[in-house]
Amino acid sequence: MGPQKQLTSQMEDYLESIYHLCEEQGVARVKSIANRLLVSYPSVVGAIKNLKSRQLVHQEHYGYVRLTNEGQKIAVAVIYRHEVLTRFLMDILGLDMKIASNDACKIEHAVSPETVQRLGAVAEFIENEPRINLDWEKEFKRFYKTYESRKPI
Repeated sequence: MGPQKQLTSQMEDYLESIYHLCEEQGVARVKSIANRLLVSYPSVVGAIKNLKSRQLVHQEHYGYVRLTNEGQKIAVAVIYRHEVLTRFLMDILGLDMKIASNDACKIEHAVSPETVQRLGAVAEFIENEPRINLDWEKEFKRFYKTYESRKPI
């Protein structure tokens, strides 16, 4: 828990990427991490060194990178935040998948676990509560069109 408090959003992104690569390919390689995050090899090497010093990743002799138990725990938490935020932005606010995912990636590093939990609860409540007007989504879209025209962005 201690290392998580000191992690930057970039470090969390590395953990998230390593987690996904290990799930997809069995291991994460420096090249794969660099390609996924659109960063240079030296950036990946520096980040892995930093994450190793925090005991969040292991790097094997041939360069394969895997998460430690603590690294995996943090990665799963980041992924969960991303999924809840993406779902909220898409299903509740009506944003398209690309915008929702990009915004969720930015927001996931800044919000508290309590906020994520409540946003997830709001989304689930709206989707599953039978007493809510079934046309709430249509009505929100109608309302937002008039709201949007009144507010400068």
